[in-house]
Amino acid sequence: MSQTKKMDSVGTLTLRLLIITLAAGFILGLVHSVTAGPIEQQQILKANESRQTVLPEGQDFEQMDLTAFGADGDTYGIIEDVYRGTSGGETVGFTMSVRTNGYSPNLCLTVGIDTAGIVTGVDITSHEETAGLGANATEPEFLGQYVGADGPLVVTKTPGGTTGEIVALTGATITSRAVTDAVNLCRDFYAEFLAEEA
Repeated sequence: MSQTKKMDSVGTLTLRLLIITLAAGFILGLVHSVTAGPIEQQQILKANESRQTVLPEGQDFEQMDLTAFGADGDTYGIIEDVYRGTSGGETVGFTMSVRTNGYSPNLCLTVGIDTAGIVTGVDITSHEETAGLGANATEPEFLGQYVGADGPLVVTKTPGGTTGEIVALTGATITSRAVTDAVNLCRDFYAEFLAEEA
């Protein structure tokens, strides 16, 4: 095969690959533009459902400007958003979305706190925890331990009947501590910034 034919062959292959790449990019862009809206709507619905789950008395939720609180980013940086929950125009509590690290990164949860500073619910919205271990943190039996908490919480492997004890998940103490630390942080944020708003 001559040098010219080799160059023509390489040029033809390059052109074909370029056309295929452009076509694939166009198709992916088209799929993204078609699906982006519905995906975003589903995320909004899921977030609203989570807020309703953790603050059942709330009928309407209004996002608050997190930066307006002037909270220390080193302390409260994992809190992604804060919503005021109302019923009949009256504030009934607040919800906070948190992204933290459990055994794996991206452990996301929503915490509800009423106007008396009592935890009304915790919902894990997404996680990458180990199936059968840390993933069990989504179970109602575990999350139910937080409801009604009005003081600092500590994780224990063997309950002693002390107020504020959270019984760790078997084989998932790291995940249990991560959720508990997140709930304690939300309680601290409430006490420092939201109690006066209640």
